[in-house]
Amino acid sequence: MKTVQCCTHGTQQATWVCQHILSGLIENTPVGFFWTTWQPDNPRPDAWCAECEVRSEAHGGEWTGEAEEHLQPKLLCGACYDSAKRFHMGEAL
Repeated sequence: MKTVQCCTHGTQQATWVCQHILSGLIENTPVGFFWTTWQPDNPRPDAWCAECEVRSEAHGGEWTGEAEEHLQPKLLCGACYDSAKRFHMGEAL
């Protein structure tokens, strides 16, 4: 498992989310939170917002074309990922 150094949480698991999940946190606007099937060796799989989910479904569930262009993945530490997941799924931070 790769790690990243977060200025708030220290050394954490490196995770990837779509640009909208990160911008939603910054703007305090929930955008939904979707992820790949749970993997026992990765408790924090790549995640994306509701808008990216629609784009992916329009491309047969694949990250190609417009879906891939708008994803623009961003790196988060594991603790930031957990906070983003709670926030975008409707829990208060």
